[in-house]
Amino acid sequence: MSKTVTEVGGTDGRWPVAIAVSLFLLACAGLALFHPSLFGTLAGSIAVLGPLVIAAGLLPLFIALTAWSRATSGERAIGPQNTFGPRIAIIALIASEVAFFAALFAVYLRYAIYPEIAGFSSWPPTPMRPDDPWGGPLLNTVILVASGVCVAAAHDWLLKERWQLSAIGLTVAIALGGVFVGLQLREFSLASVGFRDGVYPSIFFLTTGFHGLHVVIGILLLSIAAYRVIRARSAGGAGFITTAASWYWHFVDAVWLLLFAVFYAWAS
Repeated sequence: MSKTVTEVGGTDGRWPVAIAVSLFLLACAGLALFHPSLFGTLAGSIAVLGPLVIAAGLLPLFIALTAWSRATSGERAIGPQNTFGPRIAIIALIASEVAFFAALFAVYLRYAIYPEIAGFSSWPPTPMRPDDPWGGPLLNTVILVASGVCVAAAHDWLLKERWQLSAIGLTVAIALGGVFVGLQLREFSLASVGFRDGVYPSIFFLTTGFHGLHVVIGILLLSIAAYRVIRARSAGGAGFITTAASWYWHFVDAVWLLLFAVFYAWAS
């Protein structure tokens, strides 16, 4: 077997459309949860249905990603030089996500520098300061960074055709990601303020909540990559999806490090 890892670029046009529809449902769910007033007299019902809409978006997203992955696994293995298009697509996706989070950080920093705009003398407002950053938030940071190390190691092992180690690395990263999401949900449930209790909690929960959603999507991508590594036992069956998942996961890691620095450490 060649020591050069070949990769797969998907060409089935149905599944990207399905993924786009799923992401649209997730966006609708975000509006339903965070801005129910946009729906007028239906605001009450929409707010209640928000979590169901999120589930309705995540389920088909997982199905579409899995189906797309399986569809590409049956296509011929191609060399890295032929994955230019898929790689550009992943880079464009991450770039759009960078712009999205940059906008949220810009809003937060604007109020942090000029708190009087929101009617406060300091930022965050004294009664709404976040938890001690050196407790739960720091633990979450260690967990997410450790998962990123596991993903990097898994990708390196894949390139060296060490399939079992690669699968183990991805599995550990998935487990750590799940622990991170669980701890974030616990933090949200124990918070003394809610999303609608002011400018600061709105920005805080919106930014950290969307990051949590991206972690969930990253877990789905890593799960598909792990499945492909376990089943394919060949670079052509797992190379590109593992590369894409690792890029996305490192992006999620980087966003959290900025979140921890700005929303927790600096804010405290």
